Amino acid sequence: MKSVPLRALGWPQIKPIPLAIAGVLAAILPMILNSSYWVGVCTLALIWMVLNQSWNLVLGYSGIWNFGQLAIYAIGGYAAALVSLHTGLPWPIALVVGGFAATLVSLVLAIPSVRLRGIYVSLLTFGFSEVVRLLVIADKTGITGGTFGLSGFDGYGLQSMEPQARYRLIYWIALAFVIITLVAMYFIVRSPLGTGLMALRDNPSLAAARGVSPIKYQLLSFGISGFFAGIAGGLYAFTYGVVSPSLMGLGQMTLLVTMMVVGGLGTLTGPLIGTAIITLVQAELQNWPEIRLILLGLVLLAIVVLMPRGVVPLLAGRMGRLNSWMSAGESKESKPTATSTKT
Repeated sequence: MKSVPLRALGWPQIKPIPLAIAGVLAAILPMILNSSYWVGVCTLALIWMVLNQSWNLVLGYSGIWNFGQLAIYAIGGYAAALVSLHTGLPWPIALVVGGFAATLVSLVLAIPSVRLRGIYVSLLTFGFSEVVRLLVIADKTGITGGTFGLSGFDGYGLQSMEPQARYRLIYWIALAFVIITLVAMYFIVRSPLGTGLMALRDNPSLAAARGVSPIKYQLLSFGISGFFAGIAGGLYAFTYGVVSPSLMGLGQMTLLVTMMVVGGLGTLTGPLIGTAIITLVQAELQNWPEIRLILLGLVLLAIVVLMPRGVVPLLAGRMGRLNSWMSAGESKESKPTATSTKT
């Protein structure tokens, strides 16, 4: 039986050497940067990378336009903060608890979502996010802190460290979770679950006819995505010492979706590259708050027009054509000439 290339199945092609180089450069970045501001910007970008990788599993690989991910993200942050505040458990346990709390809520959201299609999923999930945000704002019990958010928890417990060393350690913690999430997504996408999700995204009728259960696979997608979104929320809460309703705003959602679109939906490294680009652009535009959103919109418009599939698919296509051209040149050189075949 003729083997089918992994690319034909939609599976990701990972080149370990460039990724290893990128990982080493990311690890030494806080040693190079002398500014605490830029270390903080990079740390926030890493947290968003964890969130966007989780969101990409539902949005990019599953093709479900779920706009409730920021509510799941915030729920994970609130759960981790409450565990840290009231139990004193170590921060890794609190993060995992936040991840499982977000998973549970994500599965509850998934039950009606997987029975809908198109714009109706978007409306339902966006409405869910707004309901969660308004419930937190209206909370008078003090559990969530209402409009001002929840604070006063220990987080990583690094208050006694020198500030520069603390910023670097928090950066490395966030980077470790970016790598863990990337590895997890790589194996998930290469698994039968990932193949089934992409089949449901591209041709639902054919996938269902071949035995792929839409409800089962999409529930798993929501659950896994929710877990990593909850981890990202816990990382945010412990990094900044506060978690508030502002995590679920429309502006925040627009910014994060822009990052994924710029990088390339349905690709492993797209959320990472898109997040890095937009975070850098946004940080550079902080000095022009009046026109910051306008300039971000122009950047998005230019990328959508020039690179509609995102940066990563464009670069992959260019590299594929370059490899094909080089392979054609090599085969032409190795082909014997007419004179060389004469005896």
